[in-house]
Amino acid sequence: MDTHKKTSDITFIGSGISTSFSIINFLDQVDNEAVINNRISINIIEKYSEFNLGIPYGSRSGFSTLLITSLRNFLIEPELSLFIKWLNKNKTWLLDEFEKEGGILSKEWLLNNEEAISNNNWEDLFIPRRFFGCYINLRVNNKIEELTEKGVIDVNFISGEVIDIEKGKDIHEIFLQDGSVINTQKIVLSVGSLPINYLWQNKHLIEKKNLMFVNNPYKPELGVVLDKINNFIDNRNGQTTNILIVGANASALELIYKLNDCLKNKRDNTNFSFLSTQGTVPDALVNEEKLKGFIPNHLNELKGEKNITAKLIAEATFKDLDYADEINLGPASTVYIISKYFGVLLETLSVKELEIFACQYGNEIGKRQRCAGLHYSNVITELEKQNRFEHISGRFNNLESDSEENYNMEYLDTSTKKKKVHNKHFHIVINCVGSKNLSHDDIPILHQNLIKKGYCTPNESKIGFHINKSLEASKDLYIMGPMLAGNVIENKAVWHVEHCGRIIWLSKVLSKIIADDLFQSKNYTPKEYKLKVNSLNNDFEITKYKKLLKENWDNNIYYAYDHLKYFENETNSLKYFLFKVNDTTQILMPIILRQIKLNEVDLKYFDAITPYGYSGPLYNNEMTELDLKEFWKAVDNWYKENNIITEFIRFSLNKNYLGYSGLLINSLLNVKGELHDDFEKQWQSFLPKVRNNYRKAVSYNLSVKIFNTEDINEEIIKILFEIYTETMIRHNAKTLYFFSLNYFKNLILNNINEFAIALTYLDDIPISTELIIKNNSTIFAFLGGTDANYYKYRPNDFLRVEIIKWSIKNNYKHYVLGGGLKDNDGLYKSKKSLFPKNEDVTFYTGRKIINYEAYDKLCENHLEDYNTIHKEELKNYFFPLYRFHNR
Repeated sequence: MDTHKKTSDITFIGSGISTSFSIINFLDQVDNEAVINNRISINIIEKYSEFNLGIPYGSRSGFSTLLITSLRNFLIEPELSLFIKWLNKNKTWLLDEFEKEGGILSKEWLLNNEEAISNNNWEDLFIPRRFFGCYINLRVNNKIEELTEKGVIDVNFISGEVIDIEKGKDIHEIFLQDGSVINTQKIVLSVGSLPINYLWQNKHLIEKKNLMFVNNPYKPELGVVLDKINNFIDNRNGQTTNILIVGANASALELIYKLNDCLKNKRDNTNFSFLSTQGTVPDALVNEEKLKGFIPNHLNELKGEKNITAKLIAEATFKDLDYADEINLGPASTVYIISKYFGVLLETLSVKELEIFACQYGNEIGKRQRCAGLHYSNVITELEKQNRFEHISGRFNNLESDSEENYNMEYLDTSTKKKKVHNKHFHIVINCVGSKNLSHDDIPILHQNLIKKGYCTPNESKIGFHINKSLEASKDLYIMGPMLAGNVIENKAVWHVEHCGRIIWLSKVLSKIIADDLFQSKNYTPKEYKLKVNSLNNDFEITKYKKLLKENWDNNIYYAYDHLKYFENETNSLKYFLFKVNDTTQILMPIILRQIKLNEVDLKYFDAITPYGYSGPLYNNEMTELDLKEFWKAVDNWYKENNIITEFIRFSLNKNYLGYSGLLINSLLNVKGELHDDFEKQWQSFLPKVRNNYRKAVSYNLSVKIFNTEDINEEIIKILFEIYTETMIRHNAKTLYFFSLNYFKNLILNNINEFAIALTYLDDIPISTELIIKNNSTIFAFLGGTDANYYKYRPNDFLRVEIIKWSIKNNYKHYVLGGGLKDNDGLYKSKKSLFPKNEDVTFYTGRKIINYEAYDKLCENHLEDYNTIHKEELKNYFFPLYRFHNR
């Protein structure tokens, strides 16, 4: 018997996607805490050959299975943008592997999405899941390697199956099937869902003369099972093969898709049937027209009711779903609006009622809201056209064979509640009904032992274990992943833990709990945080603010008072947050508070917004993501106490969005160019059109003059103002982008050391300009424009190439040009042509609703059709929506 004598700090049992995100977030917290002097010892135990992936994202599902949702709905920010950057760099080999394994439908997918992939527009694609598996595996291993090299952690990967745990006072023993024993202080049980519930005979694959019954299509892996099915059909020598898939969930759709992808020339000799209780396939099409007039009336009527219960919400939801079915409005159309309505009502429930909803109703509602991508539903549509698909409403009971060993299915019919025998002989049956629950006798021996010893207690959902506020089933035994179903976590009902966004959230909750506990045991002294909020409404505070900005943050112009005061008026007031860590000022963030009016009447409510440009919290490199989370927590508390109902943040390009407590939106790609030491190298890196335009400009005898610091005067500022303003008028720019001449004078002359002004001249006529912000080793293109009468002289490329020459000469390292009005538009492309090989930086905005009740009331008064707008409003609509004006 192999015993690991050294006691680890923490052991993860299972290494699927839930563990991967927990490891990443936990190690981020460890990395942020330099006070940890002793190495943290971590074990990761996995019974299969692959770590970090689980079934969906590893080899057991293969390289050509697709997501059930679009990438946009699969991941949340900032993980989505990080993954897309990785995809852009690695797409060549990923697509090669996908095409190599896939069949005819995979080739169709590549063809249909060729343009989007070429332009790196991934968000709306239903990409192969394995792509994400490759990415997350690399993320985990890189983070482990980084912290191991720093001497902060030791990680031990252990292959084996855990069968029992014996808990001691401080040290716990983990027993593996091979007889090994592992000692550890903390355990995270992250084993995924319970095993598949076998329908017929207790084997994962049964092969008979005229029948192949697949109880587990992912054992040993999907590719192997698909090969066996192909061989089985081959051996039938051209006879028609009837394939029954039991279930109509994501796995069922995946199986019918992959069978039609890989059957090649055998496709015409196959017929397909689904058997499911509801008798419906997950919906894929959104009916925008019908959706406009749809309101979940039963849920809507509950809004004003008192003493709402989980049962009442569920009953109203089912009635609204029934009505949607009656008018042929499918889940793809209604899922967001219905979820929004019952989601708002859930916020009114007590913890007890939330738990009832999580255990009894959440998954039942989810079964009626199943959606899928068109690539999956199109397979069934095509089969239906060929009369090769039928959907049977019922539940599987048994298979019966005749004297010739042909098999018919016995099932319980949904409508009649009676047993029936289907008249068709089925040759291949694939079980996709889902997992066992904790009331089954044959659950894994580990689960049996945990329940028997009282270490884990099944909750009323029968698919999850009861946990406390620390996500513990019992002391030092934490639960992560699907076994969290049926609980209330941070006042949110949790009934399904397989969506990546939910997993990321829960893994952050868990990692903080474990990190805080471990840090305390390692004599970690917690930091003290304090938030102060000051008004910029008097000379003392303004002077104090200017001094802070200059002494601590090099007078960053995007935060300068002379920029901020432009946004001050009768209803807009200026404030700034000061955040101290251990009595040292670490964060400064200016904010504009806007009073909210309703029908021209001032309300007691305000909303918060940052000024135009790069903003958000301003801090130095000593700040950790944990510190930033504490900052946002303090800000949110202040908002609640001061009637602030929404917040809109424009972040900088330095990842100061980390730790943000609201919804992070990937808004625009921004061009940030790296400047070479030698201009000749820079010249060669431009796209040919830049060099050609520059040569044309030279042929017209254009010249550029850059006025730096002491060279700047009011006359030069006036020229900048006139060209810029005329450009804004020509482009019908929003009011936000029109600045007065006084704004330019005050901003530039009061902060003269942070500016340069570039002007392009034709003879003595200034024809284009750019206001340059200087900040440390980076220059920013702030405001500029061109006289439209002189476009043919190519002044823009000429101006920027000359700015680059000047920047290199003055030892600047980066040139930030910003983005377009939208990604990949003409404005963006013109900027990108100067730095085609440099990676863009994502500009993020943050959106947050602090007071949902007030927000809903304001929106309802502002927009007649507000009730038809689903929860995606935060992403897809103007924010805050009550300030939207369609002009």
